[in-house]
Amino acid sequence: MNEAEQIEQLLTQVEKTNLQDLMNQSLNEKDPLKKQVLHALYTYALDKKQDQLLKNKKFVI
Repeated sequence: MNEAEQIEQLLTQVEKTNLQDLMNQSLNEKDPLKKQVLHALYTYALDKKQDQLLKNKKFVI
């Protein structure tokens, strides 16, 4: 498995992760660099879920 496949697999796994769990991990992390990574993963997963919601034809603003 090459690096691109590993990253894609990681992002797919992040998309399936509970958003509240990601946020809790981010908020409770002591290491500032890990905290930034966890927050970025949370933001990515949130963005993906919002994209799915907006694509739903029944969704109305």
